Amino acid sequence: MAEKEDTAQIEDELEAKKRDAYRVGLGVFFLLVVFSIGEYWLGTIASAWWAPILAIATLKAVLVVRDYMHIGRLFANEEEAH
Repeated sequence: MAEKEDTAQIEDELEAKKRDAYRVGLGVFFLLVVFSIGEYWLGTIASAWWAPILAIATLKAVLVVRDYMHIGRLFANEEEAH
């Protein structure tokens, strides 16, 4: 009986982690959309402002690498990766 409760608790924790990861992924997606629109607008209106455009592009690259490429898993030990 205790094994079923433990299994149910583990499944609940995994579902909560999936929901949190999904929420973070959607948040990052919408941030990338907003940054892309801003970057496009800034590039068309004031193309001489290369520094803010470069900063936005760098921020977008960091977000993609961190949240979608899961680069942290390469450096995590086996227990942290799951």
